[in-house]
Amino acid sequence: MEWFCTDEERSALKARERRLTAAFRILAGVTAAAFIVICLLIRTENAQAMHLILMISTAFLGWACILLWILGVKDSRTQLGHLDMLREGEKDFREGTLTLTRDSVQIPKSIRIRKVLLDTGEASPQRLNLDEKWIPRLPPDGSKVRLALIHSYIAGAELLEKPEDTAAVSGVSRKPARIRKAAKLIPLLGIWTIAAVIFGSFVFYQITDTDPAHKITIYVDGELRNEAQLAARLEKELPEQIRMVQIHPFRYAMFGSAALKGADLFIVPDSEKDQFADWFVPGDEGRPVYDPETGLSVAGNWILYSSEETYRLYSGAESPHLEDGAARRAAELLLSMKTEKEEAQ
Repeated sequence: MEWFCTDEERSALKARERRLTAAFRILAGVTAAAFIVICLLIRTENAQAMHLILMISTAFLGWACILLWILGVKDSRTQLGHLDMLREGEKDFREGTLTLTRDSVQIPKSIRIRKVLLDTGEASPQRLNLDEKWIPRLPPDGSKVRLALIHSYIAGAELLEKPEDTAAVSGVSRKPARIRKAAKLIPLLGIWTIAAVIFGSFVFYQITDTDPAHKITIYVDGELRNEAQLAARLEKELPEQIRMVQIHPFRYAMFGSAALKGADLFIVPDSEKDQFADWFVPGDEGRPVYDPETGLSVAGNWILYSSEETYRLYSGAESPHLEDGAARRAAELLLSMKTEKEEAQ
């Protein structure tokens, strides 16, 4: 008789469980380390690209951890528990003709089994249970066998007589339902993806933002292009207490004007200056940053000015950096960034 639950089987399964547990711990550590390293590498100029990398890497590494834990570690521990149950149970032996059915059942908190019919010549065949991973070791359908049973589970099989008519052998698949088992993890993988995006974005925005006392905020009534590069250039020249520069179009604060009102600097066309005059320092007439008549174009590589009117730079009345001079310094740096065309003139 071939026994399915041998000492060698258990030893091999135990070794597999230890290897997979170690691999899971390493992978979980790599996932955490990768998250931290990516966060440490985030800078103003690469923030958007690093945000995407953070989301993708966290999602995929998390998927790998989930699959390794459930299909590897947890499955091995479940198999070990089942083996121990079989090894400790009382054995019973039955003879009859064997038939493997299509019925596959997941026992809660245990293994997945396939139902096996054993025709012993009595009124109806006995319905027995077999661990799906042992299906390939079961004799072919129609065979006369002697089975070792423990609590209706097949623990071993001995082939007594092969079926005479091989054409009558059942065509039921003998492959374990691994794909179906993995498919059931899709909802869990989806939940992890959502959690990774939410948590990763929360951490990302904590890293890429700070309180108003440590950043300069510039709002532009117009379109921007690669504004992160402009912000990074300004950050390098500002005082040490300024850790960050943020440059946004007005529409960035479309759901509330509080952020706009508290900005340090504004770039506004002359046609709109009266609308936002209350946000500017009283008496500030604005310094030209774009003039189509003279060709002046400050930071024109990043700010897409309208070609029809003049734009001016204003200081914010509610800026927290009016007294420490950081807002003035940022304005000076910005005004010094003329386009190549203007510098040539």
